[in-house]
Amino acid sequence: RELHTGMLSAAVVGMVILLAAICVLVLVTTSDRLARVLGAAAGRAVSTVRGWFGAGPVGNWSDGFTRFRMQSAGLLRRRWHLLTIATVVSHLSLFWVLLAALRHLGVDASAVSWQEALAAFSFVRLATALPITPGGVGIVEVGMSAALVLAGGDEPAVVAAVLVYRALTYLLQVVLGLVSYLFWRTEMRRETSADAPGVPPAGSTP
Repeated sequence: RELHTGMLSAAVVGMVILLAAICVLVLVTTSDRLARVLGAAAGRAVSTVRGWFGAGPVGNWSDGFTRFRMQSAGLLRRRWHLLTIATVVSHLSLFWVLLAALRHLGVDASAVSWQEALAAFSFVRLATALPITPGGVGIVEVGMSAALVLAGGDEPAVVAAVLVYRALTYLLQVVLGLVSYLFWRTEMRRETSADAPGVPPAGSTP
């Protein structure tokens, strides 16, 4: 089956975004001045995009990029290979969940091949690298559904599969994170109360 023109265009756009992100990362980790300039430019660009969706502007990213360079440059030089392997495994695991959801909900390989699903997944992951919404909420669902339907998938089945994928890979993490945070806060209050000095009984001499 011939590759759909829209999917090919999405793959090209995704590759351009990836190369741009790599260039930015290299520049940020090599110079404080470049880190500040790129941080300011990125902050303005993200604020502009957020404005299209009615969101407020982001803060000054210059200092953030500089801190990132100081904290991560050495780590990247020493552990880049391990970080790369961990990142690839993470992305492949997420893609496997998406592909499993598609197949179990009736979007078979004759409608959307694994290559087309990977192209849609990769493009959306790259496009949501900009923090327009928390966790890409809304953008991932719409973008991935549109890409998979464009590839030939049945719309109801594709939308259902994408929602299952997001529930397993994002919503579940949010719920577990919230429960963990509440548990941590409870333990912190308990430890603070246990460490606080006792209150002397009423009428006793201090």
